[in-house]
Amino acid sequence: MESLSNLGEVITVSELTRRIAELLQNEIGFVIVQGEISNYKLHSSGHRYFTLKDEEAQVNCVFWRNKQINFELKDGYKVIVTGWVTVYPIRGQYQIDCVNIFPVGFGDLFLQFEALKKKLGDEGLFDSSFKKPLPEFPLKIGIATSSTGAVLHDMITTIKRRNPLCVIFFRETLVQGDEAKNDIVQAIKDLNNLSLDLIIIGRGGGSIEDLWAFNEEIVARAIFASKIPIISAVGHETDFTIADFVADKRAPTPTAAAEIATPITIDMLKEEINYLQNELFKKINFHLDEMKRIIDQNTKSYAFKKIEDKIKFSFQLLDDLEERLQTNIYRFFKLKKENLFSTINHFNSLNPIIPLEKGFALLKHNGKIINNQVSLVKFKKVEIIRKDEIASVRVESVKPRLPI
Repeated sequence: MESLSNLGEVITVSELTRRIAELLQNEIGFVIVQGEISNYKLHSSGHRYFTLKDEEAQVNCVFWRNKQINFELKDGYKVIVTGWVTVYPIRGQYQIDCVNIFPVGFGDLFLQFEALKKKLGDEGLFDSSFKKPLPEFPLKIGIATSSTGAVLHDMITTIKRRNPLCVIFFRETLVQGDEAKNDIVQAIKDLNNLSLDLIIIGRGGGSIEDLWAFNEEIVARAIFASKIPIISAVGHETDFTIADFVADKRAPTPTAAAEIATPITIDMLKEEINYLQNELFKKINFHLDEMKRIIDQNTKSYAFKKIEDKIKFSFQLLDDLEERLQTNIYRFFKLKKENLFSTINHFNSLNPIIPLEKGFALLKHNGKIINNQVSLVKFKKVEIIRKDEIASVRVESVKPRLPI
């Protein structure tokens, strides 16, 4: 194994970066470079950071806040920068430390943006009269964005926190690249086929190239043709796209779009319900008190006294009728009872068994009673039925009974 001492000098990363910085400063030093601004950011510190690019390459630039500039930087601007080539050691990246920046015209993408903006504006696609109102309390919200990154998570979290009753329909969508514009158009069509209250389309921040799919004409026309209200939430607050102008509502950020989509939160709804409930109870109690007052007032009036007397008379009449009814019922059932006993006695008198109790007897032949109209001469044998016995006898002779 070869010894490290034979390999030469060993240096640190910091030393390597320092030597590269010295080499760039000594060999290249001060430069004048033309390019197009992209991914521009004005930091809260006041320093400006951007990328200067052309068709084949790009370089990072920094413009410190203590330096003056007579125009506002923006993505798409073509500029000439002067400055020193340095190295940012933390990232090991070379950059241009800008001294001056001079505008040389707008970049091609920015010119395309302005041309399409004017064309669609002249057609009326940005007119407020075509903007569809957003629902105050949507329950079904569609989201068209990428499934990667924090944008989707932030929107879902915000919506669910503000209105947990919402149902979210997510349509995963390409938001960057050559095929993004077609997929955004199809996503809008797919979400329109659902019975939604609202649609949010958007993505996180990026350069003008990253956001360009939302500057395409077919995307703008798809947004305009949507039957469902659309909120555009593309990039950061300082980013503007054609989609923002044609949408029914523009949100500065995706999270802000979720807040705009839920103007009435569940807490606000609870407060409103409690308020309405209290107001309802107040009105009910007011009407009850009013009715009680009216009743109390009427009970003291002569008219109410007459009504009270009539009610009392009706009660008395009812009691009287009840007594009369009870008397008539008693008489009715008494009469029916007497008739029933009379009928029972009559039936008992007709019962052929009753005379047997007194010592009389019945005559039968073949199970049939022989009454007085039938002579015994017709029978050879008969049965004599007494109270406690039955006798079978032979009829030997029959003669008329002499009067007593």
